[in-house]
Amino acid sequence: MNKLSLTIAALAAMITLSALFAYAEPLTAGIPSGHKVSRAPQVSAGREVTASQEATAKQEASEDPEDSAEPEESAAAMTSADREPEEREESADRESFDIDGSMYYCRTLLAEEEQTMYDALLECALAEDPTEKGSNFTVTLDPSGDEFKIAFRRSYNALLFDHPELFWLSTGQSSFQYTYRRQIFHEGSYTVAFQMMESYPDKEAQMLALEKAADEFLADIELEEAAPYVALAIHDKLIGLVSYDKEAADSLDKDLAHTAYGALVMNSRGSENCAVCDGYSYAYEYLLQKAGIRSTVIAGLAGETEETAGPHSWNLVELSGEWYEVDATWNDISAEEALDSEEEYSAIAEEAMRNEWYTDRLTHFLFNVTTEEISSFSPGKYYRYTNDRGWVSFLGDSVHIRHSEEDSETTGDYMTPLAPIAEGTRYSYEELSK
Repeated sequence: MNKLSLTIAALAAMITLSALFAYAEPLTAGIPSGHKVSRAPQVSAGREVTASQEATAKQEASEDPEDSAEPEESAAAMTSADREPEEREESADRESFDIDGSMYYCRTLLAEEEQTMYDALLECALAEDPTEKGSNFTVTLDPSGDEFKIAFRRSYNALLFDHPELFWLSTGQSSFQYTYRRQIFHEGSYTVAFQMMESYPDKEAQMLALEKAADEFLADIELEEAAPYVALAIHDKLIGLVSYDKEAADSLDKDLAHTAYGALVMNSRGSENCAVCDGYSYAYEYLLQKAGIRSTVIAGLAGETEETAGPHSWNLVELSGEWYEVDATWNDISAEEALDSEEEYSAIAEEAMRNEWYTDRLTHFLFNVTTEEISSFSPGKYYRYTNDRGWVSFLGDSVHIRHSEEDSETTGDYMTPLAPIAEGTRYSYEELSK
């Protein structure tokens, strides 16, 4: 054997040895969970319906009629579906709404090597047998160090936020592990491969069921319309379809109600179209993605005040380069649920919640609003129902607080702190309803 052959043989032995000592560590990454805040504050947060108040209310409403919600239906109160196409053409500039950049927003927030991890995780998750070692990729972060693990968590977090169809990953029944080896000829570089420790048993069937449900959902949505109207139609149909899962909200179990599957198919207990806030949010994102509209999920806290706020999630939607906040869960208000109480309500309250024009306003109060508006919402007179006997309001003050970067290690949420501030006003519900 000549000297060159000996050198090649020695290198081969070194490479084999490094592979034998490949390091494997189970990796899981936290995602925001336990989103249990119920829907909008509704009646209990801001009703003014006692008999003693109605006389005063009547006088106040008559003094400022322009700011009050009149019960008579007007053109401004019509939904986009109520107008003829030519009327809608005049009410908004219908330019092209091409997406600039990736449909998967959170991936764009990652560093280059984190994007490489993201892609490898996605490939592994969608593999026919994800327990087999996936494709190799190269990183310069030491896989045995903390920086690599943080990069993994960010990549995994972004993957879950971007891909609602991977809902089964958030159930906790599957986790990733990886192997790596140092590259002999490239000092400071490592070859890494992901694989799952076990397969989710119903992955294929449930992913197909979710896709079928989404396609059927979108079948009667006019997807050729301008994006703002498509997003509105999807929102309205979604909150009409999904029921809030109070049992899942009160449980610590990782129920499918927390996923798009729960909202569009069924929860873990077999109840169809039952979800909590993250289920609404992921379903809305998934449907918008299929319609070619970029959005993302926001996680944080929400409630009547900062002190009483609890875990919650909602959406950011991009329209014509501007971002808007949408909380489909809190917009899902119905007369039956708003008045489902042992308390007695005045006749005006009963009338208000039976009025289609007024409830249409309520069910869009957090649709396409700015970050400033959703962060500290105050209904004012715009959300009052007024007649000749007085007025009533079903909404109260509320807050939405995004997760902060300082709390990422605790919350497991690395993406929300990087999300853009929503400042769009052109496609607010009030503007789309004109």
